[in-house]
Amino acid sequence: MGKKKEIIVKETIAELKKIQKGLSEQKRQRVQMLLLLKRDGTLTKNYMGTALCVSSNSIQIWRKCYEQNGIDALLSDKRGGYKPAQISTAIHKKIEKRLNSPTEGFKSYKEAQDWINSFGLDMKYQAVNKYLKRKFSVKLKVARKSHIHKDPADEAVFKKPVSETETH
Repeated sequence: MGKKKEIIVKETIAELKKIQKGLSEQKRQRVQMLLLLKRDGTLTKNYMGTALCVSSNSIQIWRKCYEQNGIDALLSDKRGGYKPAQISTAIHKKIEKRLNSPTEGFKSYKEAQDWINSFGLDMKYQAVNKYLKRKFSVKLKVARKSHIHKDPADEAVFKKPVSETETH
């Protein structure tokens, strides 16, 4: 059986319940851990992990964070920061204009990548592919329904029905 760790929760049960109300599910579980510790004193990380449906390693990390830095650090989100977009709104509009043009459209993602990188960017093929699919719902590998340089007169001759006398 694991050793029970003695942690003194400074906040009252009422304060913890008030803090818990407007939080996301993950942060609510962290406060729930503090509530369990406040009510029952010392509990093992395995018991609390089972009670909260989280890993005992998460409980250990949360307890250590609370013990060292308090509730503010426990509830702070330390995940990745803001990464600005490579493609500006001006370039985005140029891409949109080119994609909507029947004569100047991209034939492949590689062509789109080269064209975007001509603006001084250094975007990889996969990044361009995902960007075009996410922002414009583009599928560049699908053939066009009709050729852009098709002559309507040639089309009329092609679609002209053949008479029976011409077939013999």
